[in-house]
Amino acid sequence: MNYIAIKDLKKTKDLHISLAKEHELVLTRNGTPCALMIEIKPDSLEQSLMAVRRALFASTISSVREKSVQYPIKEEEISQEIKQSRKERGLRS
Repeated sequence: MNYIAIKDLKKTKDLHISLAKEHELVLTRNGTPCALMIEIKPDSLEQSLMAVRRALFASTISSVREKSVQYPIKEEEISQEIKQSRKERGLRS
């Protein structure tokens, strides 16, 4: 997997060649990964976007599950949080 600094994007004339070869590039800001550039076919834009969103959602759910094991919350606390949120939004309990 190749890494490229965001500041170098406008300098890179071979970006599309690199992307075609690697199929993915990691963009960095100050040396830290911040975005992923992936190659797609023009006729599969919607499917590719949907797949990326699904993967990001699944990753977020996994992260939340891991944190819930590390920092367990009692069922009563969750119920209280739901009630408070509904109250603040003017919804019934």
